[in-house]
Amino acid sequence: MTRRRIILLLAVVLLVLGLWRLLRAPGPVGAPQTAPAAVIQSPEEAITQQGTLANDEIKKQVLDQVAQVFSAPIAFYGKVIDQNGEPVPHASIGYTAADKFNASGSNYTGQTDENGLFDISGIEGAGLSVGVGKEGYYPVEGKSSQIFGYGIGSDSVRKPPPTKDAPAIFVLHKMGKTESLTFLSGRQFDVPASGRPVTIDLVTGRPNGRGLRVESWLGDTGRRPFDWRYQLSIPEGGLVERTGQFDFVAPEVGYQPTVEIKMPAAGEDWSSRLEKTYFAKLPDGKYARFKIRFYPGPQRNFVVLESYVNPQPGSRNLEYNPKQASGIQ
Repeated sequence: MTRRRIILLLAVVLLVLGLWRLLRAPGPVGAPQTAPAAVIQSPEEAITQQGTLANDEIKKQVLDQVAQVFSAPIAFYGKVIDQNGEPVPHASIGYTAADKFNASGSNYTGQTDENGLFDISGIEGAGLSVGVGKEGYYPVEGKSSQIFGYGIGSDSVRKPPPTKDAPAIFVLHKMGKTESLTFLSGRQFDVPASGRPVTIDLVTGRPNGRGLRVESWLGDTGRRPFDWRYQLSIPEGGLVERTGQFDFVAPEVGYQPTVEIKMPAAGEDWSSRLEKTYFAKLPDGKYARFKIRFYPGPQRNFVVLESYVNPQPGSRNLEYNPKQASGIQ
């Protein structure tokens, strides 16, 4: 292989790597959004960084390759269905074409027809990220937004372009019977690393002797990884782990008064961050579900809590509609 071809190949590889990073951005979750299009370096900068080895002819070839990648025609076909396979008419579509080097891609919106179908044409780009949403429906992790390769090929992240006969399938989960829940959003609570408990009221977020008790112990934080452990408990109540995205009804039985979260330093999956979700049975007969994120560390040891509480004692329905909130903290 000649020196010129090696330089050209290197420049194209740098371009592809940049595109790969760009298009690996996670797809949208929730209302129709599109994955953010990152700003990547221009082809001139990529070549310059290699010691200005390329001459004008090679530079032109690289620019031609770039133009082809970002001007690939996009023809896309999609269908939106619910969790039962029924089409979702008039769902909102948001999509972004990766059609620029040093700026965010072009954003567009659309809507499904009566049969949940939609198509996209008349635009160009190296890739396309698509997200769907509709009021009264939940986004489904990994199924309500997807990324597709056009000017740059498909891989484990970018899917191949769909066809009219085999459209890309997007799934939304239809909302069920909701309740007027009390919602506590994103509160941070410092937790001593000595095992001294912190108690949190799941409704108000204030200290309360009958709420969620959080305890923590850290090993030698002077080196990473380090041992860390949290313990959660609800005196006169109980906890059970929530595993499904759409599990909204608290179970009747199976509650444990205490649960432990352990992260040994020797574990293969060690991390200094962890998220868990639980159903809770409270001492006053109310039910709740909450998400808790653990952030153990030497400078600051804390948790972030988000909770939903049904104010009606005995009611186990914990499906939430923000429009019915009985109190948002």
